[in-house]
Formats: sequence, structure tokens, C-alpha cells
Amino acid sequence: MRIGAVIAAAGAPGGFRSYDEMEHIDGSRMIRRMIYSFRRAGVEDIVIVTGYKAEETEKKLAKLGAVFLRAEDYEAEQMIDFAVRGFTYLENTCGRIFFCPSDVPLFTEDTLRIMLEQDAPVVIPVYEGRKGHPVLIDAGLTRGIASYLGERGLKGAIDASGAEIVLAEVSDGGVLIRAGSEERFEEVAEKECPPPVYPRVKVQLVKNEPFFGPGMMVILKQIEVLGSVREACEKAGMSYSKGWSLIRTAERELGCTIVERSPGGRTGGTARVSENGRSLMEKYERLERETAEAAEKKYREIFGDIL
Repeated sequence: MRIGAVIAAAGAPGGFRSYDEMEHIDGSRMIRRMIYSFRRAGVEDIVIVTGYKAEETEKKLAKLGAVFLRAEDYEAEQMIDFAVRGFTYLENTCGRIFFCPSDVPLFTEDTLRIMLEQDAPVVIPVYEGRKGHPVLIDAGLTRGIASYLGERGLKGAIDASGAEIVLAEVSDGGVLIRAGSEERFEEVAEKECPPPVYPRVKVQLVKNEPFFGPGMMVILKQIEVLGSVREACEKAGMSYSKGWSLIRTAERELGCTIVERSPGGRTGGTARVSENGRSLMEKYERLERETAEAAEKKYREIFGDIL
């Protein structure tokens, strides 16, 4: 079953504003930490809902393989609106979806794995009797959540669904620590809940030259969302010419079309990932995931408890 995650970084509470007064930590750094935790726990599709400081967020995180969904009217929206944006994007490809505001970034990958082991439509982590984040939801519940008209937000929508809720006991205080309410957040983030050391391997496919890697995955994921190579390049933090160069190199080396496009003059036209492109993305993701698992195993053998 494919697992997804939605990170709400659009407004307040839960977004970049929680980090505005901090001297040594910014929101993009914390979201980066969240992305790495999700990835190491096996989450393949990550959506970041942006709004406040959206361009800054997207630029700093452009190369991490997440998809950005912009909430232009974020000031007037609630947390449940950000959740629904992400759920709607992921519901047809993922069986289960994590949801977390960007101001609760200190949870661990072990907590995520414990939650994934629970066989229930809704899983909520609990530390010392208190419920925290992220929440794990079956994709089948997302349409009901989207149609919720009550005033109790995401919690109310989950309760209204009538779905079974499992409270997963964890030994991870990070599920409770919010950047906007913890006075010692910077100290806690660095000293009491420091990020782990782990191996990171960059996977590339090479023929006559490198033609497919993380950069191409970012571009193709954004094309799937936006239907435009130009906009995909902007979201990925690269020039339009660089994006097309990557696409053409991959198509030349493989001898098939990766991105199907129709001309559109100054706007750049429309584009979509071809069937060959989607197949390549799926296989590349599998190779990347299994390579990361092998690297993690070897890392533990070599380094042991040193780091």
C-alpha cells in the first residue's frame, strides 16, 4: 500500500509564522526534517500546502521531491482546508495518508512506523496521555472529511466519520511540541530532540550520460500537478531551459517520450507525463527506496552506535 503525507505550511496556526521570531531555526529547515522523517519511514508521496511565505518555502525545499499546492487565500482558510487540499491530491494514489502542521516537526520515524503498524482507519499518536501529531488517515475517509460542514475542524470531521480511532502509545515527546507554543523550542529541537544521523544516497540512471535522477522526479511530479513545464520548473527552483534540457536528455537516452506536450506560445502550452514516464517514475521510486534500505542496513553494520 502506498503511503502519502500532507504538511500544512500555509497559514497560522501551523505554518511558517510559528518560526518568525526564532533566531536560529526557520520553517523550511523544520519542514526539511519532517520530509526526511517521512521518507525514512517509507512515505513515498509528500504534499506541502503553502501560503504564507510560499515562494520562500517552495524555493528552499524545491529539490526534495515534494509536491507543492498553493493556498492563495490562506488567510481565510482553516487547517482542515489545507488538509483537504492535500488529501484530494493523494486520495487516488495512496491508501493511507499522514497529516501534520509544519509547526510540529520533531516526531521521529519510529513513531511513524508504530502508527503504520496499527490496523485502523485513523491512528493518533499519544505521549504520556496526550494526543499529538501527525495523524494517519485511510484515504477512503478523505471525501467525507472534505464534505464536513461543522465547526470543529479536522478533529470534528474525523469524529463525524464514525471511523475507528486507535490511539498509538509512543515514547516520542516530539509529537506534542509545537514551535509556536514551546518557549524553548530552539533548544529542544537541537539538544533534546536532535535530528538523527543517517546515510543519504543519490540514485541516478546513466546510459551515455546521466539522464534520470532526483531532479527529473521533482519536475515530473510537478508536471502531474500543474500540467505545465514552465510552472513545474518554477516550483522545482530551476530555469525553464534547464527543465527542458533534463526532459530532452532523458527522452534521447531512452528513445521514448517522457512528457507529452502541446504548444502554447508564451505560456509554454500544456504538458502531461506519458505512460512511459509514469512507469519510469514508479520503477525509479522502487530503486531509490530499496537502495535507501540497503544503505541504512549497511550504515548500521559499519557505524553501529558510534553516531
